Amino acid sequence: MSKSDHSSFPLSPFPLWFPALWAGGASLTFPSHGLSYPPMKSCEPDEIQSRSCKLGPHWVTLECRGGKVASVALGKRGARDDRKLAKDLERVLQGGMIPEYLHVDTAGLFGFTRRVLGRCAGIPTGQVMTYSELARAVGSPRGERAAGQVMANNPFALLIPCHRVVGSDYTLHGFGGGLDMKEWLLAREGWQFEGKGKSRKLAGRPTQARESRA
Repeated sequence: MSKSDHSSFPLSPFPLWFPALWAGGASLTFPSHGLSYPPMKSCEPDEIQSRSCKLGPHWVTLECRGGKVASVALGKRGARDDRKLAKDLERVLQGGMIPEYLHVDTAGLFGFTRRVLGRCAGIPTGQVMTYSELARAVGSPRGERAAGQVMANNPFALLIPCHRVVGSDYTLHGFGGGLDMKEWLLAREGWQFEGKGKSRKLAGRPTQARESRA
């Protein structure tokens, strides 16, 4: 479905039930677009490395610990522009496999946060979910605001694509890299927009978008 067609939205097709991410430390793969996360392993606290790159006009900085990504900071200028990292992130954003060195360190994530991040990780390139849909998908139909908080504090932006989660009226809400970067990321995936500033939203009619999922 073309994202230039304003009559409908290609929302995430996954069913409302979705397994908890990394449950029991087991590897979990999302076959729709090749996302793969390995079992959790202990990390030495002194094994910390920072890598940065530019995606378009936007800086991305990864803090790595014990061979896994511990956090992703958006808009933080790095010491140098790592083009290999940029290419690998570009590939991930296009739906490709996540290289081993970009596997995320999920230690310390539990319960609702873990489930929400796991479900968000399953949103394919070019599709979106609303915060309320995300909450329902993890079994918390009244957890829209809580799901929004998890997205706002997502430590693995881009690798877990919280930019693909929008408001119930398809308005763009808070994002670690700012709304300009969120719009830039979604535009790269083919989306068009209407409005400006905080009123920016995906162009189209939400009622028909929901009908398209039936």
